[in-house]
Amino acid sequence: MSAPLEAHKDMKVLTLTVKISRNLPIGIAESLEESLTKAVQILTGNTAFQDLCESADTLARLAGSQIRPGGILLEERIAQMATFKRVFAEGDWLTAEDINKLQIRPPAKKSLPASDWQRRGRIFSVSYAGKKYYPRYQFDTIFQPLPVIRQILKAYGECADTWALATWFHFPNGWIAKVVDSKVLSLAPKDALDLPYDVIKAARNQKGTYVA
Repeated sequence: MSAPLEAHKDMKVLTLTVKISRNLPIGIAESLEESLTKAVQILTGNTAFQDLCESADTLARLAGSQIRPGGILLEERIAQMATFKRVFAEGDWLTAEDINKLQIRPPAKKSLPASDWQRRGRIFSVSYAGKKYYPRYQFDTIFQPLPVIRQILKAYGECADTWALATWFHFPNGWIAKVVDSKVLSLAPKDALDLPYDVIKAARNQKGTYVA
């Protein structure tokens, strides 16, 4: 199946070819083509898309993985990817090398101490554009892990995809609130780390959604 796509009159036409099974019902194949066309048009409308999905081959593999009996989940995945992009753009992120340089006595191995802290459940990271990044809010002023982060991660529980965790930290949460000018406002967990009881309770009640 090939889908010629033209997102803008000043852009080159991109032809994306996806191999599908001959046994795939025609309705699903047609739906896949429509969803894939829409997805590429949306994502290639912003050059920053390259940071999230660096090639048409990657998108093709993504599309193929979303085929399920009775429907296609490609649009849901595209919405998730847009959320990842927003979380990354609005956040403050550090690489393991950054954290290493910011230590009072940096270890010789550049991946330390970040990789060790993560292994011991003291911090978490996400993968973005082929690199591992750590949210800045996990660290104190001398770039040591905040003790509350370990407690939050333990309360949140096992997380197969840490983007779900990063999204949870980033957006306002109904379990965490403060009163401002007689109005009750929800806070993002990352902005309420000085309210450990509330954030830990919210972590125990999280639903694991990706999409803002």
